[in-house]
Order: sequence, then C-alpha cells, then structure tokens
Amino acid sequence: MPAFFPISFLILGLLSLFLHTIYVYSRFGVKDVPNERSLHDTVTKKSGGMFFIPVFLISTLVFHFYPEWFEFTSNNMVPINEKNLYLLLVGVMVFSLLGFVDDVYHLTPKLRLILELGFVFFCLWGISPNISAFGYENIPSYIQICFITVFLVFGINLVNFMDGMDWYLVSTFAICYFSVGISLPEFYSKPNLGYILYGFLFLSMFGFIFYNFPKAKLFMGDSGSLALGFFVFFLPLLSLNNVSEMENHWDVTDYFYLFPFFWIDGITILLKRFFEKKHLFQAHREHLYQKLTNTKFGKVGSLVIFSILNLMILCLHFLLEQFGFGKNLVLIVTFLTSIVFYGIVWVWTSRKNLA
Repeated sequence: MPAFFPISFLILGLLSLFLHTIYVYSRFGVKDVPNERSLHDTVTKKSGGMFFIPVFLISTLVFHFYPEWFEFTSNNMVPINEKNLYLLLVGVMVFSLLGFVDDVYHLTPKLRLILELGFVFFCLWGISPNISAFGYENIPSYIQICFITVFLVFGINLVNFMDGMDWYLVSTFAICYFSVGISLPEFYSKPNLGYILYGFLFLSMFGFIFYNFPKAKLFMGDSGSLALGFFVFFLPLLSLNNVSEMENHWDVTDYFYLFPFFWIDGITILLKRFFEKKHLFQAHREHLYQKLTNTKFGKVGSLVIFSILNLMILCLHFLLEQFGFGKNLVLIVTFLTSIVFYGIVWVWTSRKNLA
C-alpha cells in the first residue's frame, strides 16, 4: 500500500460508506419533504451529518492517541495545543447536535443564534486567538474575541444558508482546502494538523459524498452544515498559537479565500432581502446557484460553473502570491475579479430566467 494512502484510510472510507448506506436504505431517519423553495422534488433523507461527523471525531481522537496507526509521526508536525484541539472537536460535536435538534424540532432563529454566539465565544475565549486584520496586529484581545465571535457565527450560518444543492458544499469545501493551503502552507501541508484533519473529514464524508451526488439520496442537513461551518472557520485559528514557528500568519482577510463566491452570493442576497424587507432567516430560492439551476444548465451545470469560478480565484490568488504582491493588494484584485464575474453570471442568469 503506498505511503500516501495507508490501509487505515481505506478502512475509514469504507466504514463511512457502510454507515451511510444503512441510513439511506433504512426505514428510520429524518426526511426532507420538498416544497416550493426546494431544488429537489422527492422526499429525501437528511441529517447525514449525524453519521460522518461522529466518524470524523472518533478517527481524529484515535489519531491523536495512536498516530502510528495512520502511518504518521509528530516529528515534523507544527506542535498543537491539546486543549485547542479538544475545543475544536467539542465545537464540531456541539454544532452537529444543535443542527440535528434543529432538523427535527425546528428551533427558533433567535434561540439558535443565542446558543451559537455563546458557544463560539466560549471556544474563542479558550484558545485566546491573536488574529490580525489587514496586516494590523496590535488589536486588544477582548475586541478580537467579540469581533471573531460575531464573524464566525455569521460565516457558519452563511454556510448553512448555502446548503441547498447536491454536492455544492462538498465541492466548495474541497476547493476551500487548497485555498487555505495558500495562506497557511505550513499548517495545511502534510503531515501537519490542517492536512490531517481535512483528510479525516473527507474520508469520513465518503459515504455522504457518494449518496449526495446528483440526484441526491441524502442531504447533510443542519447537523452537517453547521458543524462543517464551525470546523472550517475555527481550524485556522489553532495555528495562531504557533505563529513564531511559522512563516505565515492568519489574517481575517484570509477568510475571503475559503469560498469567495460563497461570500459574495450570500451577502448580496442577504442585503437584497433586507432592503426588500423580507425575512432574513426564511428559506428561499434567490441565491444565484438556485437561479442557475432553472436554466438549461441544471444542477450539475450550476455546480460546475461555481466550482470553476472558485477555482479561478484560487489560481489567481496563487499566482499573485507567487509574484510577491502584498496581502492587501491580492485581496483587492481577487475581490474585484470575483465581483465582476459574479455580476456577469447574475445578469446572464436573470435574462435566461426572464426568457
């Protein structure tokens, strides 16, 4: 077995496929009944996150205590604070459980928001992040924690809002890994923690990925999207305690590269609905990827187009970094490029839908 693919990874992927298969074809489970806002037209199982999240958590803990089982050693790894790792795992678990309760009982938006803010604040207080903003680092700790708490909860819920199309989150998070790898290459390269945790996540999701391919037989639900949102936003902060041992430092602007068109589409629609005095937390079909599915491209075409757009920004980000452009200039160029292409797709889609 090649060193880059140990047998333990194969076992983990097959375990994920086995568990998800049982859930998909069993009589029990949470079902998503389609309505006028849905992109699917048949009753489909959801809350797939309640299967791949536990697999991810258990495999991470097994690795933490028995790294030799996965053919990894800690000799070349950037050291990580154990308490911070536990906070990440507890946070993923809590958000998955919160999402599952919401899937089943439909919590009120205010209650869920209060719970999310409180728990994210607790986790951030535990790790004491030292994040910069536009290169400026001398920010008081209490301001950082308060700002990042609100920012992370917004981002987590944005991920949840955008979970509405088969494979959309899967492909977006796959591209997201390479995006953060450009900003923190030491933390997200083999065999460091970022690389390992993303590897475990995708292996744990293998069964879900298989059954979420269009036409999906399984959705992740809030139990998956909220947990994934917390994971992807919280993980880079774990590198901040080791900044003296790394050449790069995580800046709040680096969050833009996680999923640029995700941000632009989500914020644009929120602002649009706010000015139209519509309910911000109500489900709808106004996102650009949803409108694009109503054209001849359909779900698969919409998935391909948004993946290409995100890949384009990823490549542009990489090239600008290689040519030595400053962080703020790279952000301006990539952001404006994203806005332009988002506008082009929006205008084209609107004309097709009107036609």
